[in-house]
Amino acid sequence: MLKKTLKYAWMTCLIFAIFVILPLSTKAAETGFIPTINIVTTVGNAVGLPTEVQQADNAYKLTKVKVQWNTIDPAIFNEVGEHVIFGTTENAHKPVKGAIHVFSNAKPVNIAAIGDSITYGLNVENVFYNAYPKQLNNRLGTNYNVTNYGNSGKTLLENGDDPYIRTTQYTQSLASNPNVVIIQLGTNDSKSFNFAKIDQYVGDYVKLINKYKALATKPVVYVSLPPVVFNTAYMINQANMDKILPKIVEAAEKANVDVSIIDNQTATVGAKEFVPDGVHPNGKGAAILANNVYHTITGEQPELSGKVAANAYSTSYGAINAVPTTADKTPFLSNISTQNWVSYKNVNFDKSFGSLQMSTAVLYDATTVEVKLDSPTGTTIGTKVLKQTGNVNTWALNTISTTNVKGTHDVYFIFSRPFSFPNFELLNLGSIDFSYDAAKPTEIMSAQDLEAALASRLTNLKLMNNVTFTKNLQLSDDTKLNLNGYTMNTSNYYLSKNDAAGKRIQFDIFGGKVAGNNAYGSIYSATSEYNNYGMNINAKDITFNGTLFIRNNVLGAVVTFDGHNVIKSTTGSNVYVRNMTIKAGSYYYGSTEGGGSSNESGSTVITMGMGNTDKNFIVEPQAKVELYPGSNGPWYGQNAIYGFSKISIADGASFTASGAQPMLRTEYTAKNARVEVAPNAVFNVRTTEAAEGFSYSFGIDYVFDHVAYLNLESPNKTNFMYAFYNSSISISGGKISVWNAANSTQTWDSVNVFRLNNILSSKNMGTLTTSSAELKNTFGSLANYVRITNQN
Repeated sequence: MLKKTLKYAWMTCLIFAIFVILPLSTKAAETGFIPTINIVTTVGNAVGLPTEVQQADNAYKLTKVKVQWNTIDPAIFNEVGEHVIFGTTENAHKPVKGAIHVFSNAKPVNIAAIGDSITYGLNVENVFYNAYPKQLNNRLGTNYNVTNYGNSGKTLLENGDDPYIRTTQYTQSLASNPNVVIIQLGTNDSKSFNFAKIDQYVGDYVKLINKYKALATKPVVYVSLPPVVFNTAYMINQANMDKILPKIVEAAEKANVDVSIIDNQTATVGAKEFVPDGVHPNGKGAAILANNVYHTITGEQPELSGKVAANAYSTSYGAINAVPTTADKTPFLSNISTQNWVSYKNVNFDKSFGSLQMSTAVLYDATTVEVKLDSPTGTTIGTKVLKQTGNVNTWALNTISTTNVKGTHDVYFIFSRPFSFPNFELLNLGSIDFSYDAAKPTEIMSAQDLEAALASRLTNLKLMNNVTFTKNLQLSDDTKLNLNGYTMNTSNYYLSKNDAAGKRIQFDIFGGKVAGNNAYGSIYSATSEYNNYGMNINAKDITFNGTLFIRNNVLGAVVTFDGHNVIKSTTGSNVYVRNMTIKAGSYYYGSTEGGGSSNESGSTVITMGMGNTDKNFIVEPQAKVELYPGSNGPWYGQNAIYGFSKISIADGASFTASGAQPMLRTEYTAKNARVEVAPNAVFNVRTTEAAEGFSYSFGIDYVFDHVAYLNLESPNKTNFMYAFYNSSISISGGKISVWNAANSTQTWDSVNVFRLNNILSSKNMGTLTTSSAELKNTFGSLANYVRITNQN
């Protein structure tokens, strides 16, 4: 119990230190220096200036003072450049200058992290991933590029034992064209033989600042007060550091440019546990530096509500800023151990529904989170034993009931597990929904969130961000996924169904974009003849670009498209399914460039396979379908639809297919396939090069019943259509026109019945049945024609 009490005491000390500035002066002179407040952002991302600023007294020791800023015009966040805002201190009405630097999104903001071994990451586990500049980049995101130019043992002093300005890193940093420069030097200057020359420190620092400011990029420059030295080691000591800190502030003033100060000294007061040798922070200590730098350069943290990403947090004790090494770069907090905590500032609970939801990957059982208000020892509003996922790469969602809370608070999440050792990793933390409502869709901000939601058997999901898969994910229940205008990028993975669920499930996906390069498809079910396997899928208002959208070739399973869908495949079919329906009034545009030798991966737009089960392609009333196979597949494999047993085009619907090879192809069916086109429908099928004609089959019977527009066209005169088994074409109603290869036309009016039976490989005209004696007497061999239509 005493150990736990002491741990919370350290937590309270750290939080108090972060906001109150303990080690520096608590009293500022009336005429103190107030450094410029520089804030960095990118176009479209509004930020705020801090409500408190640093003020130096005549001895260059800092304290915090409140400030009132002039109104910020929101329009500045859409304009690249430096935007100056003025304010005054509340106590003495001293002028304060703020500068909001808005950078373009066209390329990442280039940040150079200058420093010694603390910047480099000596003592940091996995330094490439966990040094403070890398963790800072993880928090800032992909709009930024933070480069670590740290070099161990280096001094700020030009006459020190190992000056930074003589390093390759210094030369490289100047050549990197930085937009932002963060300097943290001085720790090695505290060594006695360097400290003997400390009178030169301010002048040397001013020269270094101005060297960077003179670059063509005119970078924003920050100078950091180095972290606390807890134990004298490597001849580095805090007593001399205490005398160096004011000199850094003095250099910021005397540089006579808009330099800001980052106080990493105060931020690390309570972090001794994370500085094993007393000087160099480990990965968790580096996180504290990264977080403090992040908040200093990005400005006031906005009020939070609803679902927020993990890296929206304010402070932490023991968490590391991480991003996946895979394509999905969604930040999360890693390496959380017992008694570690994370806080979120300015959380608005007025929209709370009495619970919150947290995404976690938990290694062990009995891992608990306590939710507290306003401090690590504040009022507990909820507690939860977290779901064990077994590893830190598998995520689940945890719903935590909370007491009735209103207003705005800081919220602390304290993690613990009985008998676990400090620094023994328990979990990773993802997003948090502070306004979780079980009656509404679960909001998905990342692939982590989607994985967690599916693992938690949540079935009503809504994207709040673009999502890139990092692994295959499985559905176990009927699920609705609202893409909400965002992109689900399956990359080289897919969304599948867990057939161990023992039932066929309904999956609705709608309202956004899907992309993926997986040959199995972005949505995948293994081929099966079992009715409890696979999915019934309804896709609505989807735009797809990739290899294969849906592979769901399962007995009796139906894939439907509703709304407006544009499906473009680069190296395969749009879909590979057993049954497909285009819903009434909807639109389906499908194209593929194809390639390879198989129908599943060739230039076939819709693939329904080679089995002899029922395979139905249904176009409901008033729906419109356009299919355009590419030209990269194997000769007769560039089809619009392959493998069907029935195509049905309903009243008022429209079906268009156009390409180089046979548009309709079927084989291995138990009996002739059938194409039925209802009254007032449009059926327009055209090939350009096919030696086999507009269709290639073991047998197809076409039935056109008073269609509004009929066109069957195959300009290559070798075959009008090709059939291994006796096939037929039946046309009812109105008029029939034919074209031959010489573009000569012939038309018969008032034709109530036209039926060609026993067509074989299109060279056999078959047996003609017609109500028109003229037609019967003048219609030639089918091989003579390149087009049959009911149009002029």
